[in-house]
Amino acid sequence: MHDEPAVRNLGAEALGRLCQSAGTDFSTKEISYLVDTIVSNREPNARAGCALALGCINTQLGGMAAGLHIKNIVGILSSLAGDPHPTVHFWALQALAKVADSSGLAFSAYVSSTLGLAAQLYVAETHGEETSSQLFSNIEVDQPTSSAVSDCINSLINALGPDLQDQAKTRNMILTLTFQFGMETSPLVITTGLKCLEHLCLYVPGHISFKPYIRQLQLWMTSEDPDIRDAALNGLHNAMRKGAEEVIRTADASLEDQIWLVMEDAYGRGMIKNIIQDWAEQSGVQMLDIWLKRIHQVLTRVKTHRIDISSTSGQQTEKNGELELQDEDVAGLNASSQVDKNGQEMTASSKQELLRWQARLAAMDCLNEILRKIERDVAKHDDASVLAILQPRIADVIRIAFSASTASVIEIRIRGIQLIGRILQVWQESVMTIQPPLTMYRSSDECPILIFLKLHS
Repeated sequence: MHDEPAVRNLGAEALGRLCQSAGTDFSTKEISYLVDTIVSNREPNARAGCALALGCINTQLGGMAAGLHIKNIVGILSSLAGDPHPTVHFWALQALAKVADSSGLAFSAYVSSTLGLAAQLYVAETHGEETSSQLFSNIEVDQPTSSAVSDCINSLINALGPDLQDQAKTRNMILTLTFQFGMETSPLVITTGLKCLEHLCLYVPGHISFKPYIRQLQLWMTSEDPDIRDAALNGLHNAMRKGAEEVIRTADASLEDQIWLVMEDAYGRGMIKNIIQDWAEQSGVQMLDIWLKRIHQVLTRVKTHRIDISSTSGQQTEKNGELELQDEDVAGLNASSQVDKNGQEMTASSKQELLRWQARLAAMDCLNEILRKIERDVAKHDDASVLAILQPRIADVIRIAFSASTASVIEIRIRGIQLIGRILQVWQESVMTIQPPLTMYRSSDECPILIFLKLHS
């Protein structure tokens, strides 16, 4: 097979699908041919390609068909994993991970032997970027053994699942290796280590120290490597789905700011948006006053960074022959240029601007979702206690809604208008089901919602 990883993966995947559609007899003959090729052919790329093909065939067959060959395949791949050539043992470990993922509980009989093999290869002098010979050093950099070992451990965790709770020896070995992955410098190993911790928190949460785990996720969620950042955000999302406020209390005080800054950098998309939505859904109604302050801070938050004013003049710049206008929210917050002691304008200045509109839009969506939940509870259960939470804070909600409805970004403006409509809907439901306790105001002229209705009647 070709030595390019992409081509090797494509060819092995195609062979696996062919075996799936051709039947058991063809699969048996093909597996026998691949085993014979591995034994007779000593060329590293050929052996690596055959190893990966065995893993893909087992993945595509699945079920009882794969169970007929799993013992033979695991034995061959375990033997190839000890090969000193980096290409051979890297793809053999990757194939073992595929077999473990696809076999599930059928792989439980081979977990102990595979785990011992992975731990042995992780510390072996013949396997590793720093300990490999000069002949194979460049190959080891492109195909690191530590990354393949971490993938294999992650597959073993998923293969055992909740059964890890009853296997203390296996669990302790996996925890030890996972801790070592976190101390590596390779982004691939760190990413897989975070995935291992995420799955361990799902299957054996009682054996994972919650506070260090959350602090580790907080550390890596702002990483410059996108894979590490995504793995950390996935772990944080799963943790916050169980108890968002507990995570906030456990982490450092800066976690909340980090979440919104990551939201700002991610343009309001991806996993970070799901994290904020789940967070608002869990505690939005019960902690409405805190969420109103939080959303108001996001909408008005100003970030400052340095700019070079030598190439800009005023608030309008000409770029590629076209006039470029700055955002109104940004233009209103731009700081004046710095002046030195002699009254001369300096070439560097501070520029202040709001968070990106996508982040502010996500904050408005959270508030809309909180009011939607209040509206649903009031309409369904006639719950006066839910409405009582909202009434003292109607003024703050209206203030946020009016501010958003006058924004320069159309999407935020629409959200502000929707928010005003939802306030009216909630109040209408309260009038129909629960008499609004206006006694908290000295007169009807002090009720914010009635003031709003009078102004727009």
